[in-house]
Amino acid sequence: MNSKFKIKPYEESIGLSEMVNLYNTMAKYINPETLLEITEEMVHIVLGKDTILSRDFLIFENEKAEIVGFAGLSKMPTYKEEVEIALYSILPEYFDSELPGIVIDAIIDLGMKKNPAELLFQVVGDLSAPFQKKLELLGFEPIHYTWSMYLDDFDLFVNPGIPADIKIDIQKEIEDFSAVIDVINKAFDGSFKFKPLKEIRWKKLQRALQKEHIVEYCMAFKKDKMVGLCNIYINPKIKHIGHVADLSVPPSEQHRKIGSTMLACGIDKLREKGCKTIHLDVHAENEKALGLYKKFGFHPKNNLTEKIYQLL
Repeated sequence: MNSKFKIKPYEESIGLSEMVNLYNTMAKYINPETLLEITEEMVHIVLGKDTILSRDFLIFENEKAEIVGFAGLSKMPTYKEEVEIALYSILPEYFDSELPGIVIDAIIDLGMKKNPAELLFQVVGDLSAPFQKKLELLGFEPIHYTWSMYLDDFDLFVNPGIPADIKIDIQKEIEDFSAVIDVINKAFDGSFKFKPLKEIRWKKLQRALQKEHIVEYCMAFKKDKMVGLCNIYINPKIKHIGHVADLSVPPSEQHRKIGSTMLACGIDKLREKGCKTIHLDVHAENEKALGLYKKFGFHPKNNLTEKIYQLL
C-alpha cells in the first residue's frame, strides 16, 4: 500500500532548530503543562558538540513536501552504554494518521541496521495511544513505567522539620559539582538502566537548563559532607507549576528523614515562588519514593504515565 508520507535521510541543511521545534510541539501536545523545553544547546550536550543527525535520523514529509516528523536513535547520558533510545516526534495533527505506525517501523528498521544491544522506545500519556497501539500490534509490551505525580493540595503537606545534625543550603549556582554527582550516582545506583553521571556533561546540562528556567538546588549537609539533594525549577512561561527533580540521598544516609527534609525544602521554595502545583516523576518500582511522595500529598496522573518498550 502506497503511503502519502515520504521518508528521507536527515540533511544538515534542514537545521537542528526544526527538529527541536517538532519535539517541543509534540511534548506540549501530549502534556500541555510540560515544563522542560528542549533547546539546541541541550541536544548538542546530549548527542555531542558537533551533532550530526544524518547517520541515524530520518525525516517524514507530507504530500506537500513539508516536514511533519522525524525519528532516529541515540544514546542518552543517564542510560547504560549499550542502550539506544528512539528519538522521534510528529506534528499533533498526524497522530490519527498512519504516521505513528510508519515512524515505529522506521525506528525498528534503523535498529536492525545499527544493531544495538538494546533499543528502547518511550511513550508518554494517553495521547500517545496511536504509538502504543502499533507497538502492541507488533507484540511489544511495556517493560518499565514512570509515574507523573502532582501536589496541588497544600493542606496535605506537612513539613517534617530538619534532623538535628543536618544543615540546609540553598544554592542558585552549584559550588561543588563533584559532591553533587557523587550523591546522585550513589542514590540512583541500580535504577532502571542507570549509568553514572559524568560531572562535565551534567554541569553543561544544568547551565543549559538555567538559561530557560528558574533553577535552585536544595542541599543537605552533615558536618561538611553533602548527604542530600533536591533540584527545583520553573518554566517562566508556566509560572504556576514547579518541578522537583533528582531527589537524592545516598543509601548510607537513608532512613534518617533527609529525603523528607530535601523534598520539604523543594516544596517550600516553589511555594514561595508562587507555584500552585508541583510536579515530579518517579519510577514505578521505587516503592520507598512512592510512599514518601504520597505522604506529602502527591498523587499520580495516570493519563501522563511514561511507558518504555524494548524493541531490540
